[in-house]
Amino acid sequence: MEDARDLDPQQLRSFLAVAETLHFTSAARRLGIVQSTVSQHVSRLEQAVNRTLLVRSTKQVTLTQDGHMMIALARDILSAQDRALTWFDRSVIRGYIRLGISEDLTMTRLPEILGIFREKYPKVDVHLRVGLSGSLQNDLDTGSVDLLCTKRRIGDARGTTIWREPLTWFGNWEPGTALPLVVFPEPAITRQLALECLNAAEIPWYVAFTSENLTALLAAVRAGYGVTAQSSFLRQYDRSLPVTENLPETADVDFIVIGKTEALEGPVKALADTIAAHSRQITPRATRRKN
Repeated sequence: MEDARDLDPQQLRSFLAVAETLHFTSAARRLGIVQSTVSQHVSRLEQAVNRTLLVRSTKQVTLTQDGHMMIALARDILSAQDRALTWFDRSVIRGYIRLGISEDLTMTRLPEILGIFREKYPKVDVHLRVGLSGSLQNDLDTGSVDLLCTKRRIGDARGTTIWREPLTWFGNWEPGTALPLVVFPEPAITRQLALECLNAAEIPWYVAFTSENLTALLAAVRAGYGVTAQSSFLRQYDRSLPVTENLPETADVDFIVIGKTEALEGPVKALADTIAAHSRQITPRATRRKN
């Protein structure tokens, strides 16, 4: 037999509406029901708990001590009910994503895009892995990550391009001397493109500093170790980086999203779509070269 003291969610919602507005008419308007129904809900709730929760007069509504306690309890009860219904709702996307991104993207507004994703899909947990594009691609191939947002060479067919980015030479160099390079280790894409560009232009070079960490490379550039070729948008986030003059342009790179399979599904597709939809926010202004 049904317990007469079960707490009705509708009664709890009506009580909370009155408790938050301290006005029955305002509460009824908020809930989209008539005032008499709100009053009836509150009265039945008081009967169920055998306590006075609200003191009513012709001029005002005030909460009793029990009423203040009921606010927290009602919110907890309704929140638990909502979580239960959401959990079993098949239309709600939930899951766990291992996202790999190249380090330069951590210096952009990509974290804001992840925040947008979090608000829209609160039931999806994201684990972030930062690394070199080549290493991250290996992680994707071995199943260590589910989705990548990283760089690839133009002409590589894997993944979906979300924007194309030129590289910029950063650092100080005296023309006529061998170029001191500040680079990632092999097989970094930016290293490969830099060397191909210098070799094609017959500019002598040597590796002066190497690290797997972009922050370390940029620190080395500022310290005068040499020159590096990195994503142009870094200049927008770090104005202290000196731009190198008198060096030829490198090839562009594509920034892509790529999953373990060509057809993305579920939370992985939702995250990839969110990144693509907001990709223009990553770079506050256009960085593409003019044709």
